Amino acid sequence: MNETTDHATDEPTEAPESYGRLRIAASVGMVLFAACIVVPSICLKTLGADFDLSFGDKGLLGSARMATLVVALLIMGYFADRVGKRGFLAWGLVLLGAGMAATALAGGYATLLIAQAIVGIGAGAMEALINPLVAELNPRNTARHLNVVNGLFSIGLVVAALLTGELLEGGHSWRLPFWLWVLPALGAAWLFAARRYPPIPQAHEQGGRWRAFIRDPLFWMLMVAMVLGGGCEAGMTFWGSNFVEAELDASPRSGAWTVALYGLFMAIGRFSSGALVSRITPLRLMVGSAVGCGIATLGFSWVQGIGAAWTLFALGGLFVACFWPTLLAVGSDHIAKGSATLFALLAAAGISGCVILPWGIGEVADAAGELGLRIGVLLIPASMVAMVVVLLMVGATIRSRAAAEATLD
Repeated sequence: MNETTDHATDEPTEAPESYGRLRIAASVGMVLFAACIVVPSICLKTLGADFDLSFGDKGLLGSARMATLVVALLIMGYFADRVGKRGFLAWGLVLLGAGMAATALAGGYATLLIAQAIVGIGAGAMEALINPLVAELNPRNTARHLNVVNGLFSIGLVVAALLTGELLEGGHSWRLPFWLWVLPALGAAWLFAARRYPPIPQAHEQGGRWRAFIRDPLFWMLMVAMVLGGGCEAGMTFWGSNFVEAELDASPRSGAWTVALYGLFMAIGRFSSGALVSRITPLRLMVGSAVGCGIATLGFSWVQGIGAAWTLFALGGLFVACFWPTLLAVGSDHIAKGSATLFALLAAAGISGCVILPWGIGEVADAAGELGLRIGVLLIPASMVAMVVVLLMVGATIRSRAAAEATLD
């Protein structure tokens, strides 16, 4: 991990060629991160039939990947602030590629769970370190740059969903789409092996920051918001294809288009949010988005046609788009700029939501009998009601701190 250890300044003091390479690597890494999340989702019905899986078994498959992702991002985020990001990002992508290959080779459900757990470790490196790397490379207008790079995650959802859906519609095995992402992951690992990275903050700062985080009420509010936002995003990503296939008797191609439209409008939402945060406050953007997302996703329980379902999932993607990157930006701006430890903790909370909500939707769907996923997906609008409450608390805390600082000045 051959990174410079000079103390960071307000802006990177030089922009070596490898910084451009790192920007490319971050973009490619986000696309690959999306692919490893959405490919299992699109393959879920075919894969489930192959292994005779219940809704709960399918939900656990995604939760196993997300659980190892949480553990990996916490460990990598902690140590990356101390020894650098280079090795974790490069080897993380090697593991991601290995996990996708192992999934394609899986001969049973237990093997499939282990393979997806390996994917989760590699994805943990992406989630833990790409966002703080982007924040370090762009210390000004952090919210805009984070929304843009996370918009590429949404582009990855679209590309991977459409490609996977067309392959399944063409009669190919569900295993083939997993193979297609192995070599790109290895190529991205090479990109992240650049020799120069932004400076590592001094070690004594990191210990002080860690203790400051857990004493800060704003940190805990943002943690809860990340659980809710991440859970809502993952719930639609994981169950979108399966919902229209199970509840509307749609084809695998239609299921793929559901996730593709969701991802496309999420990308539009993130790119638009990057522009909007220069005109309205991030919190106002998120509160409005939570209200819109809650209304759109409430319609899942009553939708009857595939066109209406596509519209609702597209609106869900548009409104859910801003939460993850904008909450990270609020933490960076008001708690600790570009800290990998902070980003890892907040991302861990978001991924915890990604573990809990998809599994919860599946369990509720199993318990609901004939109503199935139409009842399970009600957990999504419920999470948005809670999101509005938490965001209002965050806004009140930030305003209170600003007023106190103004008084001291």
